[in-house]
Parts: sequence; C-alpha cells; structure tokens
Amino acid sequence: MESSTEKVDKYRSFMYGEGEKNTTWVFGAPPNFDIVDKFFEQGRTKIWPAGSLEEKVQNLVKTMEMELFHKADPQDYKSLDASKYTFSVNGIAFLLHFSAL
Repeated sequence: MESSTEKVDKYRSFMYGEGEKNTTWVFGAPPNFDIVDKFFEQGRTKIWPAGSLEEKVQNLVKTMEMELFHKADPQDYKSLDASKYTFSVNGIAFLLHFSAL
C-alpha cells in the first residue's frame, strides 16, 4: 500500500514506489524534474482536464522520455516494450532491439 510520504511525480509514472525499487538508474537515483516542471507549467498554453486523453498522452510522452534517458536497463521500461522498440534518425532506420544488447 502506498504511504502518504512516498514521493510522486505529477507528470511521470514509474519513477518511485515498490515497482521501481530494483530499477537501475543512469545516475544512481531517479532524476529530479522540479525545475523542468516549473518551466513547463510557466510556459504551457493549455492545461488539460484531469483524466482527459490529452493529459494522458502528455504524461505518457514525459514518462517515455524519462525512461529512455534515465533508466540504464531497458528491461526496467514500463511505458514501452523494449523488445519491440526501434528508432531512426534522419530517416535511417536502426535495427536495434534492446533485448539484443
């Protein structure tokens, strides 16, 4: 059961809690997005209604970015399937699957 003192990020999932206790972080601990979130809140032009599809997409994108850049082990990703994830840069498709690393 979640305690009321447990840290929570209001835009990103899978950073804290029981499910992340064995996560390998690139810099040894979950990142602190307090300053980034402050600038985001000051600069955004739309506040989505709570629970709306737009808010869910916004939070999913922020979660995916956090996982891709801050979790060292792709097996710790929860917002995407690392075994199927590929990407390309400038139209060049990379045939990388994290499960092969």
